[in-house]
Amino acid sequence: MAKLNTLRNIAGLPEHQIDWSNAIVLFVDYQNEYVDGILSLNEAGVTALGKAKALLETARTQSAPVFHILHKASAASPVFNCESRLSDAIDAVQPTANETVIHKTLPNSFFKTELEALLAQTGRQQLIIAGFMSHMCVTATTIKAVELGYDVIVCEDACASRPLPDQQGNPINEHLVHSVAMAALRDRYASIQSLTNLI
Repeated sequence: MAKLNTLRNIAGLPEHQIDWSNAIVLFVDYQNEYVDGILSLNEAGVTALGKAKALLETARTQSAPVFHILHKASAASPVFNCESRLSDAIDAVQPTANETVIHKTLPNSFFKTELEALLAQTGRQQLIIAGFMSHMCVTATTIKAVELGYDVIVCEDACASRPLPDQQGNPINEHLVHSVAMAALRDRYASIQSLTNLI
């Protein structure tokens, strides 16, 4: 069997090495909906959240800009209801007063938000992205960030997904959903790295 390769490798794109003097951290949708709501990520989410907390502590120690993205749906929505605590940040990764909080309404964190302009103001070019869910908002945000010219690192073990049905309604477990999402991003869009490479 021929060795499998990524489009990034074929194109000769290097793996990004963390440079905290040039890095920004995006925490995407670490919200109570994924802990106590309909979309609870259960054990996978708990494990990823522990990694996210360690990454956040490192970013703060390194004085890197931190942006917290929160999905805020309408007051009529069954998930991420803007009037419910379920759309608030999880206590373990609560923003501090000097960290930026951005509200979004679609998976792409840049869509109709101030994120692009605020990132540009930092003058930094490397984005570390982590969050929920791997196959949805992490993916959409990563793709747009690359299109805007950023060097993106996704902290894979600080991300998680939920089980999904296939076309016949059969379950695809959350670990496979997450793994495939990371493989798809690794193919062209981002360096996919574990927390130990970043702290």
